[in-house]
Amino acid sequence: MKFARCAGGLLSVAICFAAVSVSRAAAEAPAPPVADAVKDAFVPAEMGAAQFDGYLGQRIKVNTDDRLLTLDLDAILEPYVHRPGPHAWAGEHAGKFLHAATLDWQRTGDARMKERIDHVAQTLIKSQLPDGYLGTYSDEKRWTSWDVWSHKYNLIGLLTYYRATGDDASLDACRKVGDLLCKTFGDDSPQKRDILKSGTHLGMAATSVLEPMVMLYRCTGERRYLDFCQYLVRSWDEHEPGKSPRILSTLLAGGGVRSVANAKAYEMMSNLVGLLDLYRVTGDASYRKACDAAWKDIVAHQNYATGTSSWSEHFQQEDLLRPDGGEERNHYVAAGEGCVTVTWLQMNWHLLRLTGDAAYGDQLERTVYNALLAQESPQDGNVCYFLPMLGRKRFNEVTHGIPNVSCCSSSIPRGIAMIPSFATGAINGNPAVILYAPGEQTIDAAGGIHLKLKIETDYPKSGTVDIKVVDGAKGEFPLMLRVPAWCDRFEAKVGDETQRGTPGQFLVIRRAWKDGDAVRVEMNLPMMSVPQGPGYVAIQRGPQVLAHDDSIAGDATTLPQGWSGTQMYNVRGTQNGQPTTLTLVPVADAGQQHKADYEAVFSGFKLALVASEARAASNSP
Repeated sequence: MKFARCAGGLLSVAICFAAVSVSRAAAEAPAPPVADAVKDAFVPAEMGAAQFDGYLGQRIKVNTDDRLLTLDLDAILEPYVHRPGPHAWAGEHAGKFLHAATLDWQRTGDARMKERIDHVAQTLIKSQLPDGYLGTYSDEKRWTSWDVWSHKYNLIGLLTYYRATGDDASLDACRKVGDLLCKTFGDDSPQKRDILKSGTHLGMAATSVLEPMVMLYRCTGERRYLDFCQYLVRSWDEHEPGKSPRILSTLLAGGGVRSVANAKAYEMMSNLVGLLDLYRVTGDASYRKACDAAWKDIVAHQNYATGTSSWSEHFQQEDLLRPDGGEERNHYVAAGEGCVTVTWLQMNWHLLRLTGDAAYGDQLERTVYNALLAQESPQDGNVCYFLPMLGRKRFNEVTHGIPNVSCCSSSIPRGIAMIPSFATGAINGNPAVILYAPGEQTIDAAGGIHLKLKIETDYPKSGTVDIKVVDGAKGEFPLMLRVPAWCDRFEAKVGDETQRGTPGQFLVIRRAWKDGDAVRVEMNLPMMSVPQGPGYVAIQRGPQVLAHDDSIAGDATTLPQGWSGTQMYNVRGTQNGQPTTLTLVPVADAGQQHKADYEAVFSGFKLALVASEARAASNSP
């Protein structure tokens, strides 16, 4: 087997790390065939040395134990074993699983997970046709609807698996897919197909194969794959308005995401994720400029307080942020499609890597502690397709012809499996903490520093964080701590010295470190109102959006029996001019008892002028 390392990498696969452990990757790997034109500012900590405890660790464990280790693999592989699949997009789930489960295995080394990813990878490879085809369609239906889309996710899954295991058969299968795509689509021959006509949403679904094709180019050095990526970008403007997505040109001309194609959020941001990685490979500044414009528009006008976007899967009128759900074409739709949540996470992960800017860490934290964790049940790992701000979480009520499986139930585990890849790392060679999660992290920094940090905290329940250097301190270097933009008091004490941070920036502690040194962080977790469209506010405490859950009485002093989580708060204010106290829990915990309604936005509510009264409840019945 050959073990290679990507210098940059595909954000969504998040696989280009330092060697994860002796048992899971080679101790050292050769350089990739292609060096990136733009060097990453942020490099993640070691995946295989990451340990997470506390609130975040428990939710990651649910994703592992109750989702990735229990999913019926035969059901998601059946469309490949016996073509055609039961519906047009049945093929996306195997690649999504392989991506998420491989990342999880890189972190844990769990032999059970390794057996599962081996089975999925080998089954996919065996099902590949001699010409390279790796979809679920019959021959006469090839390259219609969601066929390229399924190839996209198989590339992502198999490339993730290849990067983690060095399995040459996986890379060979990806080459065959890439070669078939290059042979089938293009603008250099009248015999080739138009990729915009081979997928939905004005071609955005099909052209999002840009994402793994950039990675395939990086892993192989084959110029034809880069040429294909640039063809995909050209294709966005191939036809007149209304028949082309015009992603790049619209964003560069000052149009917002609502003006791009048909405003379908998931597919659009999937293309932007690929465009950011293409920027990393080529250095073409127009690619980065377009993605920056989209990011700013989404943050300013399209994002809910929970860190997700879209209503009925589309970007909406600016600042509308509709909170409820409704019926469209005989099915339920609402805010925050799970796939949108994860793709927004991916965009911010790319931008954090490229810049090391704390603003992207803020967005990652917001999405993780709210929308991402809220869309997977802490009770059993089931996933809800939408995340309304008013209503209930409809776990497993949307399936795509396979029990317990939908596009979102396959996406959310990917997002959770990615969390270890941006919790800590090095920014321009300096150790940096992005997420304040308890556990241990190992960071390779400049000057040969191999630093192990032990983090002790019950964050986000409290704002006290102890960061201890347990191994690897060898002299003077800066330690960077992200100061959340919402935090109005952030203090870090080392010995007798206390430093104060600026919201939305990194606090840099420069000193001569030695093993055993510790930093105590004290940060306020302010209660605040966040406007959410016309007439509503969300209540946010620190990084968490809070919600009222109908299964918890307004005068409750304890959480319900069997409740997962320990946080409950009394929030005083006025509603429609009348004094009131709301009993709230984190939105990520709300609605966990199936069929329970919750409210994550409130009409006519104003926080009390004094600091809100808050208490943590016991987790007893």
